[in-house]
Amino acid sequence: MASTTNRSGTGWATRIPAVIVMLVGVVLIGTTIVNNLFQVGPAFEDLTDGFRPAMTAQAIETARADVAALGAAGQEFQSTVAPAMAEQLGMTPEEFQAFVGEQFPQVADGMAALPQVVPTFTGLIGTLDAQRDLFASADAIPTSSLPATTIPWALLIAGILSLGLGIFMWFVPRTGGIIAIVLGAALVAVPFALSLPTKAADADQLNANLQPVYTQQLIGQATVALQTVSAMGTEMTDTMLPALADQLGMTPDQLQAFMGQNFPATAAALQSMPASMPRFQGLVGTFQANLDNYDTMKSVSFEPIIWTVIVGGAVMLVMGIWAFAVGRRPEVTVIEEAKPAREPVGIGTT
Repeated sequence: MASTTNRSGTGWATRIPAVIVMLVGVVLIGTTIVNNLFQVGPAFEDLTDGFRPAMTAQAIETARADVAALGAAGQEFQSTVAPAMAEQLGMTPEEFQAFVGEQFPQVADGMAALPQVVPTFTGLIGTLDAQRDLFASADAIPTSSLPATTIPWALLIAGILSLGLGIFMWFVPRTGGIIAIVLGAALVAVPFALSLPTKAADADQLNANLQPVYTQQLIGQATVALQTVSAMGTEMTDTMLPALADQLGMTPDQLQAFMGQNFPATAAALQSMPASMPRFQGLVGTFQANLDNYDTMKSVSFEPIIWTVIVGGAVMLVMGIWAFAVGRRPEVTVIEEAKPAREPVGIGTT
């Protein structure tokens, strides 16, 4: 009798799962590199850090009040202040307008700009307010306590582990299969546990909503508008009103009381401008400081990256089960019955 042993845990039945797990690792590493995540992660983190103070409900409410005060002052100046001052000075409204343009050009420029400035900033603040929920969700990638810079490292490490695991499975399919089951399950479960598919989709939607407005052109226009309005407030407070008080025979305090009683919107805006202008400048400065960060990350879609991890984990899980099932089959010994030797024809015959 003779025996042969079939080792069912070897051959391509175990090689295929190992190769596929290696490919999962290559895909995860490639996703990190192709999407430039080691640049995008820090840019995303810096951008969310920069905008976080401006995206609170209180900050939005304060900004709306600042814009509303400017708008009310502009309307009141054109409809009430200018005619009343012209009458007090014995001028026609046209003469008073020419007088302001000649003597106080920054005031004239500011008042002329307000009908465009106010809608621009109203729209900008409205856009930010509309994105608050999306921003809060994206800001929690991967969690509210972990920075976005951990994502590329996690993805790269998962890719390297998967690649190494595939090599290990090539030689030790059963043990490698167990590890693949654990790692694959983690790659599937962790993104869902952290709500990363939803957060990534919100980040992509936020990106799409901001692209039409977050441009250098918008920042440049807003910067010029703020300079114009700020110069208007300074000249009106330091030069124009004292000059008008002198011509009207009033002390500065009397003129201020007169303004507060008769032109409350203009008086309130002038009083609030020393505080509101820095807030506006801070908002525009935030946009300017993070424009490069936004340009770095705006071409990247985050949701497909998360689903790549999840699908890769699912594939690895299945391959782990396959490798474990094939690798655990026992060796099968086949006993072959010895065949009797055949005598040569003619031997033993007479």
